[in-house]
Amino acid sequence: MPVNALLIRALLSFYLYYGDNFKIECPTGSGNLMNLFEVAREISNRLTKIFVRDKAGRRPVYGGTEKFQTDPHWKDFVLFYEYFHGDNGAGLGASHQTGWTGLVSKMIELFGRIDGEQLLAGGRAEAFVKQETQEHEHAEVA
Repeated sequence: MPVNALLIRALLSFYLYYGDNFKIECPTGSGNLMNLFEVAREISNRLTKIFVRDKAGRRPVYGGTEKFQTDPHWKDFVLFYEYFHGDNGAGLGASHQTGWTGLVSKMIELFGRIDGEQLLAGGRAEAFVKQETQEHEHAEVA
């Protein structure tokens, strides 16, 4: 998770420099070209899928642990593990890692709030300041 978070940040920084003109193949061998914002979002989506239920209602983070997959008292209790299995996403190591692994919530929030055009239009500061201004305006109205 830490390496992926740093990679996403770097991709977004390079996207601010190169914009939509620089594209790379993602995933490798697919023939599908994406700009660096789209690649960062794709990595974020893949990380997010570890914690979200799939079509069968199972969270990859819980692997084959049935108690966490099906028990009504545990199935909605999302744990943030230290490491993840590279093939199936199952959580490994300590299950109380809310540091780096908790960044997945920030990735969901970030890519749910901005798109590539917004990021290019105002740069990093505009993408974040704009949201704070909107929240402040809503607080004044209420």
